[in-house]
Amino acid sequence: MTLRAQLQTARLRLRPVAASDEAAVVAYLNDLAISHWLARVPYPYTPADFDEFTTQTAYPGETFAIDDAQGFVGMIGAGFELGYWLAPRAHGQGYATEAARAVLDMQFAHDESTVAAGYFEGNAPSARVLAKLGFVETGRSLKHCRALGQDCPHVDLLLTPEAYLAANPLEILTDRLRLAPLDIDRDWRDIARIGGDPLVAPMTNSHLSPWPEADVRATLTESQWRGRLGFRLGIWFESKLIGAIGIWDDPVETGYFLDPAFWGRGLATEAMTAFLPQMIARFGLAEVFADHCTDNPASGAVLRKLGFRQIGEGIGESLARGAVPILIYRLDLPKVND
Repeated sequence: MTLRAQLQTARLRLRPVAASDEAAVVAYLNDLAISHWLARVPYPYTPADFDEFTTQTAYPGETFAIDDAQGFVGMIGAGFELGYWLAPRAHGQGYATEAARAVLDMQFAHDESTVAAGYFEGNAPSARVLAKLGFVETGRSLKHCRALGQDCPHVDLLLTPEAYLAANPLEILTDRLRLAPLDIDRDWRDIARIGGDPLVAPMTNSHLSPWPEADVRATLTESQWRGRLGFRLGIWFESKLIGAIGIWDDPVETGYFLDPAFWGRGLATEAMTAFLPQMIARFGLAEVFADHCTDNPASGAVLRKLGFRQIGEGIGESLARGAVPILIYRLDLPKVND
């Protein structure tokens, strides 16, 4: 996955810093209530400082201006160190957490290196945000604050991909469903029963009927959620595991299967309608492929409802029944990584 210059969340747009941001940035960073929490920002802050920042520090894909529905509200930077600031009107709304999750999702899907962060002692809001994201304290030190012209007590933090995923589990809720990572020891029996059903297995490429425990466990281990493409989530209906949905890379392809007892209720469409937009936004996808066996027209109907169009035919391999004719679909999307 490549870094992207623009990201979209439920309430925010993260975009490259622009010359038109100068007036707002200069005004906000000349407020000591903001700048005294930032190590590298001088005070007073001038247009020349903004020019230096945009030409020497603010790289697309690593540094973002943050907009909400009313316009510019702050900045956030990723890479090997996370830092951010917000305008006063944006405080207390969860914007920092929402923006940070967007950049960290992208960062860890691109690079599994650790990310550093920190805050000056007394900055309780930042301490809460960073703890919520999964950062852990690694030490305390004195760090120079340019705005105050002095060294100040500082809390040093570090975030691993594993800690981030544990603190920010992927969960997608719809009116009737919950999509979430599968627990191998808890869920393998249900997945084996559903995926190995004689009506389900022949419509997949990797399931047997019955589906042996060792094969199911290996499949679930390989497709665990790790913050990047190549995973599947369980689908729960009224606290009952009824299937799985996934997305894979090279090429980007999606698929699902459901317990036959729950067919015909629109649950596959509901799951895919919630799942795909989040994956498209999280990974900046430009296209998604899917296919189905020619004797499974119901899956074709689901794909067409989602905007997929048939682009061809082929022969697929099903472990349950060998070579099978398939129809191939593609969902074309606007590019979001420019």
